[in-house]
Amino acid sequence: MIRLLTAASLLALLAACNDGQPFTFTPVDLEGEVDPAEPVPEEEDDPVSDDGVPESVGGNVETVTYRPGSNFLSVQITSLDSTPVTAVYERNPALDVGGYRAFSQQEDPLDRMFIGMAKRTADGATQGVLVMDGGQFTKFFGGTHFQRTGAYTPHIPRQPDNGLVSYAGRYVGLLNINAPRPNEALPVPAGTNPDFIPAQPARVRGDVFVNADFADNSVNGAISNRQLLDFGNAVIPSVFLIPTEIDEDGRFSGDVENANQDGVGTYAGTFGGSRASGIAAGVHLDGDFLPGVENEEEYGIFVLNKCGTANDANICDTVNP
Repeated sequence: MIRLLTAASLLALLAACNDGQPFTFTPVDLEGEVDPAEPVPEEEDDPVSDDGVPESVGGNVETVTYRPGSNFLSVQITSLDSTPVTAVYERNPALDVGGYRAFSQQEDPLDRMFIGMAKRTADGATQGVLVMDGGQFTKFFGGTHFQRTGAYTPHIPRQPDNGLVSYAGRYVGLLNINAPRPNEALPVPAGTNPDFIPAQPARVRGDVFVNADFADNSVNGAISNRQLLDFGNAVIPSVFLIPTEIDEDGRFSGDVENANQDGVGTYAGTFGGSRASGIAAGVHLDGDFLPGVENEEEYGIFVLNKCGTANDANICDTVNP
């Protein structure tokens, strides 16, 4: 079923945040969406990939290979990104967001335009990757991937340490709203049927603050100061990472809510490094996270250093490391 985004209220929101300037975009739907008119199957456990990424945030992403400093990102995603099974995305600094390195892949002007975002923690122990296309023929593909790239030991409380630690930094997301031109997609010839033209996803930037309790093994947080970078930095609502359990392997998976405590998605991730020096996580928003808008979807990641470690965020100065 093709679902159409109700855009009027979002246009009003963006116009209010951007001196009344109108925006043009075409929403697209996630490949494989269930028709709400059909019977809904009973809920099952969230399937987990070989790398420990739940399907709820992994989406269409199967495997990735990312090496900091490289000009290439290798991605295996379900269908339609390139001819090889594993696609190679090239470095695209014009799309960088808040410390996340951007890559892109598009074989020709009428193939899907994919953006990849990647980051590794300062000590190299954890990393996250985000991939999404802007949509074509009413559907888009996207997802996240996170993993440890080094050893891991949990944060074991020491006196007078009560086990509470904080992580902070930037969030990056991609949203199923066409980024307005100029953008990085390959140009199409004048007169091309618009039904054939692929879109570019809109980029989202935000700030993340996470508290973890390694005495009680729980984690929660928030993603705030969220902005649509391709729409004049229009402000969009914060979302909240609801408390969830940290398992004995340092992994977690939980729900995301809006300010009204309505469920708007899921998040999942892993701690890594010595005494849990870093965190990497994926986010999938598919509920009512933009006021008055229907069928919006966003994939995002956050890769954060622990407060009190090298290259931690400025807000860490206000918390106990």
